[in-house]
Amino acid sequence: MQSKQVKLFSSVILIVMLAVALSLAAKPAAASAPAAAVAQSGGETAITSPENLAVAAPRPWTAAEMKAAKPYPMPEGKGSAGLVSDVTAGPTGPAGSAKGARPNAKSGVASTEATVDDVAAAINPAGYSYPGPFTRFHVGDIAAYTTYPLSTVGKLFFKQYGVSYVCSASVIALRAIVTAGHCVHKGNNLVTGWSTNVVFVPAYRNGAAPLGQWSVPSLRTYTDWYANGSAGDFDHDWGAGAITSTIGGLYIGQKVGYLGYAYNYGRAQNWWLLGYPQAAPFTGATMQVCNTSYAYDSAAYSGGPAPMSVGCDQTGGTSGGPWILGFGSSNYVNSVNSHRYTVRPLELSGPYANADTYTIIFSWARTR
Repeated sequence: MQSKQVKLFSSVILIVMLAVALSLAAKPAAASAPAAAVAQSGGETAITSPENLAVAAPRPWTAAEMKAAKPYPMPEGKGSAGLVSDVTAGPTGPAGSAKGARPNAKSGVASTEATVDDVAAAINPAGYSYPGPFTRFHVGDIAAYTTYPLSTVGKLFFKQYGVSYVCSASVIALRAIVTAGHCVHKGNNLVTGWSTNVVFVPAYRNGAAPLGQWSVPSLRTYTDWYANGSAGDFDHDWGAGAITSTIGGLYIGQKVGYLGYAYNYGRAQNWWLLGYPQAAPFTGATMQVCNTSYAYDSAAYSGGPAPMSVGCDQTGGTSGGPWILGFGSSNYVNSVNSHRYTVRPLELSGPYANADTYTIIFSWARTR
């Protein structure tokens, strides 16, 4: 009799335990909180778009949608435009660089190495006053668009708060691109500020996508930009995106090639600034190039290092396009199109690449 009571009691316990387990399983799991963004005084930390956020474009953009996208307004620098003195302006350590790769390269990651080469030498240590000299031209040869290294540069289409925008970007790794911070996040310290429906179109020309459209499922920027945006000025206006898909069995860096990068270089350099300006007088149909040299430091920074200013008249839509050192040889990305002062339409400014940029943007891109 006692044995039957024990068995009955044990059965009741098992039933109760099973009911509790089923009840817990039926409850929806608590939603994970988005990663907190805390502004850092130096901006040395990064933030990546949450995995549960639909960043990637669910389908290709149509030619009509791409043409209808608005050029992201060229951000306006704050403070007084002109030459500034920045004690953090110089390199934060040894100069470093990594090589790019031509299309169809099967290996991915090039190691970082200290370098002294043709692009490391100072071009004009004295700089220039406004407007800095430059030569601007458009890429007219259709074949050039799909020829390395121009094949690595393209348009970045995305939405922010329901509005379709376009910026510029370039391939910097086997599976990643680099652009401006304001092209990947609004800079308003909100998860909803991330760009969505993001697609990159390398070698874009007048609505054509000869090298395909590449959905971008993951974005990254400095925590300082995420939290403060242009209110914290533009010293950390860097952005990047990971591209995990393939076309024809090739990653984007294999199909179009990818650029190298350089950081902690002297500021007095000569660059090719590439992008797709779309605000008047441009239309965004063709790639534009400014061949230009360092003029002075932008005053639009907080905490440093100060961005660099050069002569160039490209407009909204060119944001995020690369500043390339040693175009056609080294092909190093050294900055991106970031901002200008309205009263100085014949210049562009871009963030300085230091050791933090290597860690937060370049190295992250190369390890996707």
